[in-house]
Amino acid sequence: MKPRVFALIAVMALVLAACTGDVAGTTTTAAAEEEATTTAAPSEATTTAAPAEATTTAASTEGALSEYGESTDADPALVEKALGPVPEVPDIVLASIARAEQDLDQATIDKALECWSAVECETGTGGEVIMGYADGGGLNVWRQVTRMEAVLQALTYPEIGTMVFRDAQWSTDPAVPIGDINYMVERGVTFIIGYPDWGLALGDAIKAAEAAGIPYVPYSAGWVGLPGQDGALVPGTDYLSIVGEDLCALGESFSQVINDGVGEGSIGVLGGTPGNALSLGWQQCHLQTLADTIEVVNPPADENSTTGDTYWANDIARDVVSGMLSTNPDIGGFSYEYADGLATALADVEIGTMTLAIRTDEQTLFCDWVERDNPDYHIWYSAGGNFQSRTAVTAQMMKLAGAEIPAEIVVPHVMREVTASDCNPDRVTPTVSNTSLVPDPVLALMYPEG
Repeated sequence: MKPRVFALIAVMALVLAACTGDVAGTTTTAAAEEEATTTAAPSEATTTAAPAEATTTAASTEGALSEYGESTDADPALVEKALGPVPEVPDIVLASIARAEQDLDQATIDKALECWSAVECETGTGGEVIMGYADGGGLNVWRQVTRMEAVLQALTYPEIGTMVFRDAQWSTDPAVPIGDINYMVERGVTFIIGYPDWGLALGDAIKAAEAAGIPYVPYSAGWVGLPGQDGALVPGTDYLSIVGEDLCALGESFSQVINDGVGEGSIGVLGGTPGNALSLGWQQCHLQTLADTIEVVNPPADENSTTGDTYWANDIARDVVSGMLSTNPDIGGFSYEYADGLATALADVEIGTMTLAIRTDEQTLFCDWVERDNPDYHIWYSAGGNFQSRTAVTAQMMKLAGAEIPAEIVVPHVMREVTASDCNPDRVTPTVSNTSLVPDPVLALMYPEG
């Protein structure tokens, strides 16, 4: 999921919980009611609507959330770009994507770049809302693009007059990200979004923020502790909400890809930082739903541990995969969240018959697949998920507008098989997920050397 971590962090324990809420209970079929080619069968949409084309997002407040100043009339092309051909999308997610259809003038682009690179910035609207952005990571493409998604989303709300940013750069000292959240409280931000890499260690700071009237929403399934685990926080009770995929369903989707593609043989399983919510959530369900004919060469120590920890760093992913192949040269597949990490890990590997189940969609892996031109090499992926920070912003702004926010905002997913068209040689930079909603002109300024 998150590329090139330059510092390692210690063990955290986060994972999936399932909650419900009124707003997320309303779903709207997102444009393409075409059938998705998926390894997990999505449930039928409860409400269908054919979104009309939108020319601007800020001016339109159509649909189920109009009373909160939001439109669910998202551009079908943007919905499919972000998520793939999913048949059902929660309204809050549609509302966040609707605002991504921005007609960016140069002044807005300049302001976005200013805020993206700042510790604190004024939007120029004079709005009283102060957005806090507390990231446990930083320093890499995935995190920085996700931050830009949030900046661009915030600029669609004139109520937001100030943005305040902190990133802990994967500090090995939990006091750093804890201090970042405490700083946000002292600064008097209106709300906080971010990714809690240190998980449970942030629990007291997050609860203190909530007690001070500053709601917290993590994205990318940044759960703060296992349900039932000592010290675990409960979304909807201890913090406002959680944005992310159903991690168990994601793990089951990975299993179907591996079960169908590998059939019989050995696979390797990789994850990010030890015990993080994203890896632990899908790995637990993935390992439970693999066929009996599939052997995992690196099983975790126990059900509460992640395996194949790479810290989402490409060089570590290479070392982990190299170690697996040195003792198990006939590995027939890998499961991982992070495409670019596997691109590095497999760069010098001669691939025969292999199936990969991954989450993100960096071009590096896909273009390498095209160059190999191997009919026995198959890759299935879901989506990069950068835009989920937009959903966190929108949920916070809807809360301010009086909406009841669900404890869990589930981002739907499908698994798609890579084809030659998934390698885009004109991509601004191959390490940015193609599913990101940051416009190419902005990406070109963020990464001028490509």
